[in-house]
Amino acid sequence: MRKSVLMFGFIVFISVVGLLVYGCMKIQEIIEIRKMALKKPEVDSKKVQRYVMAFYHGWYGSPYGPSKKWIHWNHWIMDTSSGKIVAYHNPEKFISEGRRDIGAADYPILEPYDVRSEEVLEKHFSWAKHYGIDVFIFDWFGPPNDYIDENFKLMLNFSEKHNGILLSILYDGYEYRGASKDEVIEELRYIITSYGESEKFLKINGYPVVFIYACEYFSVESWIEIIGKLRREGLKFIFLGDFSPEKTQYSKVFNGIYMYSPNGILHSGGENLLENYYLRMKDIAAQENLIFCTTVSPGYDDAKIRIPGFKVERGDGLTYNVTWRLALKYDSRWILICSWNEWHEGSEIEPSLEHGYYYLELTKLYSEEFHGKL
Repeated sequence: MRKSVLMFGFIVFISVVGLLVYGCMKIQEIIEIRKMALKKPEVDSKKVQRYVMAFYHGWYGSPYGPSKKWIHWNHWIMDTSSGKIVAYHNPEKFISEGRRDIGAADYPILEPYDVRSEEVLEKHFSWAKHYGIDVFIFDWFGPPNDYIDENFKLMLNFSEKHNGILLSILYDGYEYRGASKDEVIEELRYIITSYGESEKFLKINGYPVVFIYACEYFSVESWIEIIGKLRREGLKFIFLGDFSPEKTQYSKVFNGIYMYSPNGILHSGGENLLENYYLRMKDIAAQENLIFCTTVSPGYDDAKIRIPGFKVERGDGLTYNVTWRLALKYDSRWILICSWNEWHEGSEIEPSLEHGYYYLELTKLYSEEFHGKL
């Protein structure tokens, strides 16, 4: 009996010691992860090369192209009051002469195209280069090896083969899927290791640049865990976050601050509110040595896919001119365009039947002014 008691006591002692050792190891691991996350790559934000970039949405498919079916042009229509999808667009139906029923306010000059088409990519890349766009930021929804990821591979290969403009990734979709931190780590690891070495992937000092969409979906502590674990694996990268300038704690882990679109601010408060927002962004960027980005847009109209939608009028170029003048005034290193081809939300600058090449011509003028700055 005494031996049994002694043995039980010994087992309890060993278990307690084991737990203490494990606990110490976990604490050490957490400290190491945190240290790695907070040790951001050193970037002199004032010397970062100036770039004009455009958000690119690579999800469109056509039965008359390599995708062999309608993708995204047949977008749903949602009743926003209930969140229910009430109908779908049908691109097989013509609503007027030469115009299909698509989920878009405007109609592309290239027709409802397939982004897997080399002819389409050739047009997009040549237009971008001619009209002063240096980088396409591809809206990457994931998961790895899915349709959109495969489209990004095609774009990157095309740019490598034909000396196209640079590409980066807008990491998106994880917030809609309710992805876990482990899923996000897996997907970001995939992006960095699969594409970061390409000569056509945007880099600063050899570090691949990725824009994180809706970064406030996770707390700063969660991003510390995600980024720290990736860096502990030896991965090199620079992440920019679209956090509010009031959420200064996010500057601990992100190397830059940006916004995807100014249209929500323009819709709610106009030019003055947007200017105030840029002022606060620039202040936090200067305090924390962040890459500061401003975003321009020609307008917004999502009434073809949402009931009721909302609209920021283009005003025959007025909105685009206003947002460009503010971007230039606040002298950000990178100016982002929302968007190259978000046709569903009517923010595209890609040529359309309604606007022709007007917004590309404006882009060229402003890009030249921007690049001419000292």
